[in-house]
Amino acid sequence: MAKLARTKESGTDRIRNGVLDLIQDLQFGDKLPTEEKLTALLNVSRPALREGLKQLEQEGVIDVVHGKGRFVAAGSALSIARPITKFESVTEMVATRGYETTTEVLGFGVVPANATDAADLGLAKGTPLLRIERLRRGNDAPLIYSVDLIPRHLLASTEPLSQDWTGSLVDLLDSQDLRPVASTAKISAVELPHGAVELYGLHDFGPALKIREICFTERGQRVVLAEVYHSGKAFAFSFVRR
Repeated sequence: MAKLARTKESGTDRIRNGVLDLIQDLQFGDKLPTEEKLTALLNVSRPALREGLKQLEQEGVIDVVHGKGRFVAAGSALSIARPITKFESVTEMVATRGYETTTEVLGFGVVPANATDAADLGLAKGTPLLRIERLRRGNDAPLIYSVDLIPRHLLASTEPLSQDWTGSLVDLLDSQDLRPVASTAKISAVELPHGAVELYGLHDFGPALKIREICFTERGQRVVLAEVYHSGKAFAFSFVRR
């Protein structure tokens, strides 16, 4: 079997996805290949492999029997490819669903943090924030409306007006050693803000799943406050209840 090429995707994610692909050809109770075979197949180190397998064990996808190996668990039938708990940029998320999209920057500027946003970002009220308002379309249909707030001082060495804000904010922050890797989020079913609907002609957007999240770096620094509205016509998120 051919090795998988290395990509920017983390070793843990590639292991999880790779093992899930492997399990498609196995049955409940079947034994997984040895660590030696899996490291060769997935092209990862043994420590990284064990981290990925540990994640799958915690998800109930595999069982570990000490002295015998790892086996396909009953929970494998409940596994989902893109769990709602997985942290990923909007750019990544849209790409994995097969959409060919265009991104339009609807608005950009510097605004003072209100009390709620300041508290979420751990800042003083009035702290300058970069505000990026964007719309992503797929096949000319609106898919995602989003507003991102980034503390201005985090990008003090860059000229905001010269940036290409149509790309991934995660990648932009990564270039400043501020890559977000996790978030805390609140999810609600809503309509788009009335002002956005009227101003940008989004009357056909329909009901939306709104995710308001605070994004953190691996050092625990808060770098983005995002409100992302996913069109209910285009997206459905799944999760497993145990």
